[in-house]
Amino acid sequence: MNMRDYAIVSEELTKIYRDKHREIVAVDHVSIKIKYGEFFGLLGPNGAGKTTFAKMLATLLIPDEGEAWIEGYSILKDPIEVRKRIGWMMGETGGRALYWRLSGWDNLMFFASILNVPRKIAEKRARTLLRFLELEDAVDKLVMNYSTGMRIKLMLIRSLLHNPDVLILDEPTLGLDVESAIKVRNFLRRLADELGKTILFTSHNMYEVEQLCDRIAVINKGRIIFIGTPREIKEKVEEIKIVEIIVASTDSDLKEILNKLESLSVINTVLFHEREAKNIKIRVSVNDYYTAIPEIARVLRGYKVESISRALPTLEEAFLKIAGVKIEETETRRFGRRRL
Repeated sequence: MNMRDYAIVSEELTKIYRDKHREIVAVDHVSIKIKYGEFFGLLGPNGAGKTTFAKMLATLLIPDEGEAWIEGYSILKDPIEVRKRIGWMMGETGGRALYWRLSGWDNLMFFASILNVPRKIAEKRARTLLRFLELEDAVDKLVMNYSTGMRIKLMLIRSLLHNPDVLILDEPTLGLDVESAIKVRNFLRRLADELGKTILFTSHNMYEVEQLCDRIAVINKGRIIFIGTPREIKEKVEEIKIVEIIVASTDSDLKEILNKLESLSVINTVLFHEREAKNIKIRVSVNDYYTAIPEIARVLRGYKVESISRALPTLEEAFLKIAGVKIEETETRRFGRRRL
């Protein structure tokens, strides 16, 4: 295989952290191929190895075993060429990759000079990105006075100053408010769709990954356990039987409805509920559709039931199943859905 056939290739990439008493295999022989222009998600819980893998690709960490290539250039033999072609940001740092005693503008111009971006081009790109990400008013303030979300926006702008072909983004929306996170997600999707950027995007946010990514690799305990599209991941675990119930009801009826559902022996667990306009959507896991659906209809007689239907598992439910976690366990709630 010609390594230039793919934007990103890793082969058996491995990283082990050691101290006097133990060793931790953070990334365990990971092999991935990412196409040019692909928006690729690396999905996993905290501690799964996402950040370590991203840092090795960005030449910030040296692997213990294996190799990787960015547009055909080796991260071990050609790190300078790799850095010319990537834009990277590590959201978990909260801005530690910036100079806190410089202003936002001085940070951008400093990094642009390191990246050999001509001053006029750097200024034009920076102002455009600052305006889009609504950071113009803070650009002359010292970074030490920025919020976490502001620092993350500034890091994203910094990663784009040299117009790289490949973006390696670790938790790029971490710390952003909802409106800013939506703007960033839409912006990143446009970079892939309209400019052909290749994006490796790590997250433990199921909704983000499902909305953004063309393909997803699920990583757990340092190992890749599945690669496919969001739909392929869901279909792989179609043995998870989910029933979705939509009831036109007020919140005052919700507790009673949940109690009735939880009392049914045909329901394993009520997974979550949420309001959608005038309706309440409830998802439950069952063992058998043919016995569960009639029983659900029976106990909800008297309520305005819009629908009771079979449903594919959400990406969150699919991930937990692939990772070997029972979706009935309370860990299902960890990714942001409302606990019952």
